[in-house]
Amino acid sequence: MPNKIIIDAHCHIGDFSPCIRGGNHPPSELVGDLEKSGVSVGIIAVLDRHDVSGANDRARAACEKYEGQLYSYIYLNPTDVNGSLAELDRCAGLNCFRGVKFHPMEDVYYPFFEDYFPVYEKVEQLGLPTLWHSGTSPYSHPLQIAYVAREFPKIPFILGHFGLSDLTWECFPAAKLSDNIHVDTTANPIIPVFNEWIDRFGANRMLWGSDFPFYNVNYELMKLEHFSCTSSQKELIQFENAKRIFELTI
Repeated sequence: MPNKIIIDAHCHIGDFSPCIRGGNHPPSELVGDLEKSGVSVGIIAVLDRHDVSGANDRARAACEKYEGQLYSYIYLNPTDVNGSLAELDRCAGLNCFRGVKFHPMEDVYYPFFEDYFPVYEKVEQLGLPTLWHSGTSPYSHPLQIAYVAREFPKIPFILGHFGLSDLTWECFPAAKLSDNIHVDTTANPIIPVFNEWIDRFGANRMLWGSDFPFYNVNYELMKLEHFSCTSSQKELIQFENAKRIFELTI
């Protein structure tokens, strides 16, 4: 595949006020930024702790409007076990949904509580990869997520933000504990840590993303230019890994 094909494995649409000014950030804005930056596909997560089904409906509508350019995660709050199981039944068969998004910080839960294991079991049965917000205390430590990953080894676990900056280094023992731990590049500025990950675990456990609208798509792409990796490793990070994990036919 040509190097120009890039998949954004972690982006959002919606209103994130007051964290980000400008009100709603619609799918048209995201797609416009992706196109300007030469990114072929975005995988979105729509977050709404008060209306999980509504969030997934908005994600589906965006993907249907921009078919082939946008896919989505199914956003779940596993503290509502029955609701999460029903949402998986409702959404998992739809082509636009290619994974599951968990945000322990936003929804205020420790991911390792066994009460939530029926949700993870269903995700594993469906063969869906998972994206986790990681790097925020006390609910989103990489090692907390790695505990779950060890219990469900068939699921790819993506540590969004590479543990941010405070908990970046915790991603390394997490990855040693469980081979299904991956990281993405979003929102983390520490270039030497990316290079260390590639040296220790290879490029096949890292995905590129922008975290739009929290971060600028072009800015996040520029980080790749400073990675100490080969062109084939870069291709894995920005395209091949996401294509494989999310089973995309592009």
